[in-house]
Amino acid sequence: MVGAPAAIPDMLALVVATTEDLGLVERARAGDDAAFGELVSEHEKTVLRTAWRLVGNAEDARDIAQEVFLRLHRTLGRLDPKRGVGAWLYRVTVNLALTALRKRKRHPESSLENIVRRAAGGIERLEQERRTDAADARRLLAPVLEKLTGKERAAVILRDLEGLDMKAVAHALGCRQVTVRSYLSRGRLKMRNAVTGPGGPP
Repeated sequence: MVGAPAAIPDMLALVVATTEDLGLVERARAGDDAAFGELVSEHEKTVLRTAWRLVGNAEDARDIAQEVFLRLHRTLGRLDPKRGVGAWLYRVTVNLALTALRKRKRHPESSLENIVRRAAGGIERLEQERRTDAADARRLLAPVLEKLTGKERAAVILRDLEGLDMKAVAHALGCRQVTVRSYLSRGRLKMRNAVTGPGGPP
């Protein structure tokens, strides 16, 4: 169902209900499997990319994306498409990713080498359609993001990498905008310190 992410789409279209989404949701509710397939195709690359940025490896990102769309199918009857299918997908993706990160902390990998090898392989597959300089930049960013808590990482990724506005980030994280600002402030500070060291240039 889910493939490698391509270029970043127009993020505004993902958090605002579209006429196309409204129609696809209604058709899918009526049992039109093709309509649901179109809905998945429209959003799957963004869900996969967001999950990968949050959890840091391709295998877990694909599992999360799969679960997101299974939940979407089960939730169609209760979903309000006027509020934006994309906004719902972001929130579920973030929740599943944070759960995966918590489980990873409780059951850490037995070998750092395994983590590096798996992450490197996932990045290579996911970035094969991207330019080399973009792939290199993301590989450099990954260990910096590891310094952040789950909520801090989610806030930074959704706001600074995905380009969502504060309201959309708050909705995805299930908190107030002032809390998002706090996550962003702490997360950006940790990232800056990881790159320049404490007390380095802003």
